[in-house]
Amino acid sequence: MTRTITTCAIAAMLSLAACGSPSGPDVRGGGLPSAQLGAADRAGAYDAALRSAFDADSALVLLVEPHVLPRDGSYAVKGPTLGDDVVRSLRGAGMVNGTCEPQRPDAKHAPRCQTARPGYVVRFSEPYQMGRDTLRLFLYAERFRTASGVGPNGRFDFETGFQLVREGSHWRVAREARRTTR
Repeated sequence: MTRTITTCAIAAMLSLAACGSPSGPDVRGGGLPSAQLGAADRAGAYDAALRSAFDADSALVLLVEPHVLPRDGSYAVKGPTLGDDVVRSLRGAGMVNGTCEPQRPDAKHAPRCQTARPGYVVRFSEPYQMGRDTLRLFLYAERFRTASGVGPNGRFDFETGFQLVREGSHWRVAREARRTTR
């Protein structure tokens, strides 16, 4: 029995070590490799996540903040961006209205974007390869006000993690978990 407990403890430590990286913990990726997807396929996965997270109608305004969410679980604006081809494909799918790098006055108030109507600005993680036809990705959404101050003043944001599976040429959300972040 002691050998079994020791073996389990070692296996647990090795799996935790695999989740770390030189720059810190791998909270979002969990040690998984980034998926090697073309722009349209990547945008299709993001679009499936958006359609699961939001009830789409003509009044919904979604803007993409192009900075990729870091693996370390933070919301720091650092590292790679989605790329213009991915953003173009997302806009072509119809859920996203444009891009925004929001101005954040402080931690209590909603950020501001240059647009005519308020809505949500969204950021995505890299898609992580879980299996041959399965991805993990994360979506962070913040409610924003217009630059002229139209929209809710208070801050509201959430992050949702998704497991997606390929069905033919499209992605389908199989599981999701949401948390408010502040």
